[in-house]
Amino acid sequence: MKVKEVMLWQWQPGVSARTGILAGSAALALGIGYLHTLTGLAYEFHVLFILPVLLVAWFLGARAGYGLALLAAVVWFIADRILAAEQADPFPLLFNSGMRLAIFLGGAWLLGEMRRVLQRVTQLASEDSLTQLPNRREFHERGRRAFSQARRQAVPVTAVFIDIDKFKEINDELGHDAGDQLLVTVAQVIRSHVRESDVPGRLGGDEFALLLPDMNASSAMSYAEKLRQRLLAAMREQCWPVTFSIGVASYDFAPHDFDSALAQADALMYEAKNGGRNRVQQRTFSGAES
Repeated sequence: MKVKEVMLWQWQPGVSARTGILAGSAALALGIGYLHTLTGLAYEFHVLFILPVLLVAWFLGARAGYGLALLAAVVWFIADRILAAEQADPFPLLFNSGMRLAIFLGGAWLLGEMRRVLQRVTQLASEDSLTQLPNRREFHERGRRAFSQARRQAVPVTAVFIDIDKFKEINDELGHDAGDQLLVTVAQVIRSHVRESDVPGRLGGDEFALLLPDMNASSAMSYAEKLRQRLLAAMREQCWPVTFSIGVASYDFAPHDFDSALAQADALMYEAKNGGRNRVQQRTFSGAES
């Protein structure tokens, strides 16, 4: 089974993982402080003390990193104070601890911001900026994985292609802002209609697509018709005079060629348009037909 590679900045730890990271990092800071008291003032631990701060800032965010920064600075101060017990003036230790805290806070902020930017760049690369649905590239990537899984499980799969009838007239008569809002509304309806296992996407312009794993032909037809009705209801609420032509290519078992399956759904969408628009056109295939 091929698993999509997850970058280090894409992993989102759950509650138990976050608790483990925080507790483990705090324990690491305390352990480094204890080690510092054993080795004495002759050894510098700058790098080691900042490690738990950076770990928490990376996985839990800058705010959590600030908390670990404070803990690390306090632990370091206490360890130095224990080692320099004979020193009457605590000011140098306090000053050094303040400088260390500033470095730790800066490191936590920098690493937290770096992860946030990387996450945003990754999101923009896979997400349609207007609708927040997967873009064409991401949709095709997820679609191929969904088809591969459907083949392994020997379950049916359906590809759906959606086109907005007379969308150009909205842009021409009401302006591109209205057209953009219409596309956002369509995406919202699609997102509220899909199951967790479904793969939605915006392929560009006024074209949307869906992949429906483990859904047979009769269920897919009912699903697509309900979606069309929900889309029409949303358009009526905004007084947008558009309809939807939908092509539905259902497979008894997933074909090997995902692109051909999507092309079949696209061709069926054009059949719906040529047949009068505002309708669902479906055909059932065996996997060998693609």
